[in-house]
Amino acid sequence: MEDAEIYELAGDILGRITNETNDIIYAPLGGKLSIYWSEREIYGAYASSLSQSDKPPQHSITIYYEFVRQVWRDIENFCEFLRSRPEGDFTPYEIYDNRTKLPECFNEDQHVRNMFIAAITWVYFHELGHLLQEHGIIRHEFGPRGNEAMQTTDVHDFEVSHHKPINDREALVSHGTELAADFAATIFYATDLLRHIEDPSFADAEEQPEVLCGTLYLMVCGLSLVFFRFNGSKPIVPIAAVEGSHPKPLTRLELLLSQICEYLGMVETETGHSFNQELLEVLCTKAVFSTTMYWSWTNGDDFDVSFTLRGGQSSPANMQYLQKIVAIWDEILPRIKEVRRFLSPLILMRFTDTFREKLNSVSTQGSSTEANATAVTRSSPDEFRISS
Repeated sequence: MEDAEIYELAGDILGRITNETNDIIYAPLGGKLSIYWSEREIYGAYASSLSQSDKPPQHSITIYYEFVRQVWRDIENFCEFLRSRPEGDFTPYEIYDNRTKLPECFNEDQHVRNMFIAAITWVYFHELGHLLQEHGIIRHEFGPRGNEAMQTTDVHDFEVSHHKPINDREALVSHGTELAADFAATIFYATDLLRHIEDPSFADAEEQPEVLCGTLYLMVCGLSLVFFRFNGSKPIVPIAAVEGSHPKPLTRLELLLSQICEYLGMVETETGHSFNQELLEVLCTKAVFSTTMYWSWTNGDDFDVSFTLRGGQSSPANMQYLQKIVAIWDEILPRIKEVRRFLSPLILMRFTDTFREKLNSVSTQGSSTEANATAVTRSSPDEFRISS
């Protein structure tokens, strides 16, 4: 597909979502959501709020053309990698009882297209999560600047290297709101996925279980590629410190995979289709393993275990990091409930009592002993739950 065709496809997809969101959420509030496109060669997107919390929302989401172009090219190359590598490279698939590299319910063009739609839609929903919870206002009220009013608030994503490094409380608030936007995006996308699967024009009733599993697998592949691209060639090193404007990309990926398993494990489609927890974990683990293989060989000559996800709760450093996130989230959540534009409790991040108990049992002394671990450990689905 030519670049211009990629831009047109992305514009059609995100334009449709913008129109639907305006009809459902913004019009009843007397506000408006707009989408803009930037020609700057940046891998990213950002959300802008032009209103105060007591005024009708005037929000916008800006997507860089370079972002959607690179997402498509990464997915295209990933699919070609899976099809072209010798079968011997995929012997680890045997642990999943399925050596199929990509879902057979879709053709080659649909593999790329569905992954692309999932990836850019999730990123769009991430920006929408920032806006509907007015994270710009939250960052200015709870950050080091105090209650200084700003007429325009931008929240940038995936291009943090272009901004001044931040630390201390400003970084903490930024990390908390980024993970909250990730949480909202995952709920939005999973809900939209289930609604889409119910459409008879997308899949016949007897095909829906296979199509549902295949679509989820492609979604996780697409999202993993986005976060691997954002991460670059850096290995996974658990760090307890809260630094910069964003959490580590692969830490975010670990956490949202846990959320996907937890949320989809609870819901059932109107026609009775549902996931069991084991199936969800196998689908997500295999998808991430596939993208890890691709990223390793793309950035080197062999599989690199330093890119392998280990499970968010297997590292004391990660748990110490999340202790700080939970504390700041508890502080800002009451204000978010006051200023949020969308009252559904589903998109508000919450940490379960079980998870809080795990955090409280983690020592705050030392944080680097797990950095060299290589075993893959499944994350518990108890990390995130629905909040009210």
